[in-house]
Amino acid sequence: MLRRLIKTLMLYVSVWQNCDSAAKVIVYHDIDRKWTPMGTPVNVLWRHMALLRKGDVVCFDDGFRGIWDEREKLKVVSCKFRVVVFIAVGLVGQVGYLTWREIRELQDKYGIEFQCHTWSHQTLAGPYNDEVSEPINGRTEEWYRHEIVDSKVELEQQLGRKVTSLCFPVGYFSDDIIRRCKEAGYEKVYASYPGNVTDDYIQPRCIAQDLSPLAFRATLNGGMMIFERRYKNLHKF
Repeated sequence: MLRRLIKTLMLYVSVWQNCDSAAKVIVYHDIDRKWTPMGTPVNVLWRHMALLRKGDVVCFDDGFRGIWDEREKLKVVSCKFRVVVFIAVGLVGQVGYLTWREIRELQDKYGIEFQCHTWSHQTLAGPYNDEVSEPINGRTEEWYRHEIVDSKVELEQQLGRKVTSLCFPVGYFSDDIIRRCKEAGYEKVYASYPGNVTDDYIQPRCIAQDLSPLAFRATLNGGMMIFERRYKNLHKF
């Protein structure tokens, strides 16, 4: 509780220093915590959604099942704002994750956009495999192709449309990863450091899954920029 209070105060200090009401890309993992502890409580998330402004974008990473459970309410959001789910292809259909049938229905009937989150959700750069916390020694050319290219191809086949964006698992990336993504045909990549909606190749995103509605309001007005350097140093290799 104390940490959350301190973070909220820091966000509002940041807003006071440099208020910025430009559109933001907001990122969550799931709705409710039934399928993952990274989920956002239902009542908190819908209070967040009520605060969104024109141009804001809502993202969900990984494709957890809470998106399906709350699909009717999420459809209302998708009618007003762009809603994007980044799918790790190899996780589809596993316990707690969306199935291909559900993904296609969410796309076709509920207006939700699906983009790529690699194949296995392993980090593309940086020292660790996020699933087992061990150094990755097997980053061969074949491995990179499978994670970045094969995942895009499979997702396009399953969705029946072009996939244009990739989101970095755990946020880690490097200049080499950017080069590989461009060569694979991605038009934009999504990072995990705060910022505004931009036409640049790398799109910043503000992580909001643990924020109170008060802290979320500050984030929409630029409060998260106080952490920009910290997040960039954490995720850029």
